[in-house]
Formats: sequence, structure tokens, C-alpha cells
Amino acid sequence: MEGRKPMELHTLRSFVAIVDAGTMTAAAALLHISQPALSRQISDLENELHTPLFDRAGRGLSLTPAGTYLVSRARQILALADGTAAALNQQTPLSGPLTIGLGESALNRQVIQAAAQLCREHPAVQLHLYSGNADDIFERLDRGVLDFGVVIDPADKNKYAWAPLTGRNIWGLTVPPASPLAKRPAITRAVFRHTPLIISDRSPVQQMLENWLGAPLGKDQVVGRFNLIFNAAILAETGMGAVVGISHLTETVAPGLRFIPFTPELSTGMTLIWPKNTVLSPPARAFLKVFTQSPA
Repeated sequence: MEGRKPMELHTLRSFVAIVDAGTMTAAAALLHISQPALSRQISDLENELHTPLFDRAGRGLSLTPAGTYLVSRARQILALADGTAAALNQQTPLSGPLTIGLGESALNRQVIQAAAQLCREHPAVQLHLYSGNADDIFERLDRGVLDFGVVIDPADKNKYAWAPLTGRNIWGLTVPPASPLAKRPAITRAVFRHTPLIISDRSPVQQMLENWLGAPLGKDQVVGRFNLIFNAAILAETGMGAVVGISHLTETVAPGLRFIPFTPELSTGMTLIWPKNTVLSPPARAFLKVFTQSPA
């Protein structure tokens, strides 16, 4: 809108400080400004956005739905602004944030070891790791919140630059020791067809399973879905269903859980991805050099 005052970063910092501190008084002390001045900043922000950010009906401050949405976006905006400033204000030694999102897999060691090597050589680089599934990582890459992502196939990587990781993920079922499947050396297609499943909520994973199976999953076969596998493994302990996933993950949640691979084998790779046609920050460029030079 013409003549509208643009939202300023220092106002977003003040808003986030209030949320983190819990009270206006505590936030004002941390920001080294008076409480009336801080209150005016937030009042001006609410007027600019035409919506209240805090519910002031009770004794304390609690966020409205609009406030909850804004604080999430404000953290992302501030992280992006701070990272951009650090990248543009490069001095010796190399410094600034390096943000990497990763799917859950033991194959991540190659990426994490490269990042750790970079941080040892350049202690002023701040490493930030984010765990999520491929959809989470794509969304954060597209918003510029991540420098790199590591995704477990199947995933559509066409619009990203990418480099493969070494190794393969082996797919199968994780079951508790009391399960009738626990003593099997492998899960055949016939057994799979009659097993209640807890699977990823990503549609490419279900499509991969149906391609392996050669048929759609049964109408009532999927009894639960997840985005990250840790809590799904706990659910498997209850006997509700078998978790579909990759090896060396769910077994660490509880010693009794057992991973059983599919036969014929189903395996997929992993890929390091980053935005195409984008100038990487100095820490990101340095990481990519370390990663590509790392032994396989």
C-alpha cells in the first residue's frame, strides 16, 4: 500500500525478545530500552498489521494466532538477515552461519563429518543442523532458510543442484520382539501384503512401496503415518503395526526392536542438494569444497 511504513528488523527483534523473555519488562531490560518505548513499538506493529499479536486479557502475555504465526516467520526473517549480513561482511578468518537440513539416516555421517572438518578449520563458522523429511527440507531451501539439504530418495531433486552421498539405505520393517515377524530373516511381498503398517506421510514413499509390491497397499493396511521415525518406532513397540523405514534407525530407540529387510531388496540413495543458480555464502562454498574433496 502506498505510503505504508515498512516493517523494520529491529521491531521484529523486539517482538521476538518479548516472546522469549515472557514479559514486556524483562524484554525491555534485555533490549536496554524503556518499557513504554517497547510497548509503543509493539502497538505500532499491531496497528501496521491490523491485528493484535498478544492476548492481554489475562495476567501475562500470550500470543494470539496471528502472533504465533508472526513469531515463527520473524525468527526465519531475522536468521536470514543475520546470515546475509555475515556473508557480506566477510573478514579473515572465514565466519558466518552454515545451515544444513537432513533426513534421518546413518549415511548423513559423510555430510556431518565434512561440516565438522570445516568448523575445526574455521572456528568462526556456526553450524546449524535441522532434522526433517524431504518435504520439510525442500520448503526451507526454497525460502532460503537452509544452505543445503540432504534428502532420502525417493525425492524430486530436478530444480536443485545436487551431489550423491556414498552408500545405500536398505528398506524394511521394524517390529517388536513379540511380533510374529520378529524371527523372519526377511519380509517377502506376500507377508508385507498382510501386515498392518506405520509409514511415512510422504506420498513418494508410498508410491515406492507400491512399485516394489506390484500392487496398491490394502485399503485398511496403513494404521499410522509419521514424518520423522523416532516416535513411530515407539508406536511400533505397542504392537499397533510395523514401521516401514530404513536400517540402523529404529533399532536405536529400544534395544528390543528388530529391523527386517525386504526381499527382494529395496534400497535407495541419498543426495546433498542446494538451490540452482544461487550465489552461495562463503561458509557454504567452503563446505561444498570440503564435501566434494572428502574420501568416499
